[in-house]
Amino acid sequence: MNCLNKSPLFLLVIIALLFTSCDEKKQVSNAADIFVQLADSNLVSQVQYAQGFDIFESGGITKLVIYKPGSGKSVLNTYFLASRETAEEYGFTEDFVIVPLDSVAVFSGTQLNAMKNLGLLEKLVGVSESDYILDEEIRKFIEDGRITELAGNGNFYVERTLQLSPSVIFHSPYQSNESNPLAATKIPMIPFFDFMENDPLGRAEWLKFTAVFFGKKAAADKQFHTIVKQYKMYKELAQEANEHPTVFSDKYFSGQWYVAGGRSYIATLFKDAGADYIWKDDTHNASFPLDYETVFSKAHNADFWRIVLSFGDKPSYEKLANENELYTHFAAFKNHNIIWCDAEKTAYFEKSSLEPHLVLADFIKVFHPQLLPDYEPEYYLTLP
Repeated sequence: MNCLNKSPLFLLVIIALLFTSCDEKKQVSNAADIFVQLADSNLVSQVQYAQGFDIFESGGITKLVIYKPGSGKSVLNTYFLASRETAEEYGFTEDFVIVPLDSVAVFSGTQLNAMKNLGLLEKLVGVSESDYILDEEIRKFIEDGRITELAGNGNFYVERTLQLSPSVIFHSPYQSNESNPLAATKIPMIPFFDFMENDPLGRAEWLKFTAVFFGKKAAADKQFHTIVKQYKMYKELAQEANEHPTVFSDKYFSGQWYVAGGRSYIATLFKDAGADYIWKDDTHNASFPLDYETVFSKAHNADFWRIVLSFGDKPSYEKLANENELYTHFAAFKNHNIIWCDAEKTAYFEKSSLEPHLVLADFIKVFHPQLLPDYEPEYYLTLP
C-alpha cells in the first residue's frame, strides 16, 4: 500500500516516533552511555600484545581502558577521548578527555621517548627528575625553560604545577593505588604502566597509548608494525641456532640478589634470543629476592651473565671483582662471558622499551654470533 494512502493521524504518529528516537539517542547521561549507544556489538580492541590497556573506537570516540597491574582484566580507569566538536555535539564535554591535548606533563622516561618518536615534544611542558633525563633535545628544552621540572628528589611542586596547568599528567605509579601529591591540583593524572608488561612487544605497544591523546594513531600503528616485523624476524632467526647457552641475570645488592622471574620481560627476551634462562621454570612475572648461596648453586656454571650498570667510565672484570669478590666464582666471570649494558651511555631505560627488536638482536649477537656476523649492537655488549 502506498504511504500516501495512510491516514494523517498515522503519519503524525510515525513522525513523532522518529523525533522521539532521535531525542532518545541524544538523551544520554554521560560519555559511557554515548559510547555504548554508538558501539558496534563486534567492537574489537586495537591492542594486540599489551595486557595493561585496551583501545576501542566508534563514532569518533575512543574508549581507553587501563587495567590494574597483575589483576588480569580488572579495570582501574576508563577514559573517553573525543575532539571538542564531538564532545559538544553530545553536550558532555566534562566527561571527555578533549584531544588532541594542548599540553602534557610526563613523569615516565619511556613515555618521553614515545613523545619524541611521535613528534610531540612541542606539547611537552613538564617533567620529573630532570637530572636523570638523557635525551639531549629534551634536556635543551629544560635548560631553555620550555619544559619545567614538576617533581624531583621525592618532592612534588604543587604550586608550580598549578601555574603551568598542563592538560594532563602522565605518571608511572609502582602501585596502582599509590596516591600522588599532585592529585590535589585536580589535573587529570593518567597512569602509564608499560613497565609492567612481560611481553617485549606488549611493552612497545604502549606507543599506541600515548598516540591516542594526540591524534597520532596512524603514526603509532606504522611504527609499531615495523617493530613487530623486525622482532619476529630476529626471533625466527634465533630458532635456527642448534645450541642454547645458559644465562642468568643481575647482581647481588644489600644482602639480596633480585632474580628476574621466569615469566618476566627479560626472561622472554632470553627465550626469544635462543638462550636457556636458568630460572625459566619460575612462575614470577617480576624480580624476586634470593640469597647469594641460592643463586650461586643454580647459576655458577651458566654460560652467560647479563648485567645492566653504569660504571661512569670503562667497565672491566677487575672493577666487578673489586665491587664484590664473590662474583669471581661464577663461570661466566672466569670465562669473560658477561653481557653488559651501560644504562647511562645507551639511555637504556628511556629508549629500549620501544626498540625490543634491537635488544633481541643484541642478545642473539652474543648467544649466536654466527647468525648476525655484521650486526652492530645497540645496547648490550660482551664485557671485554
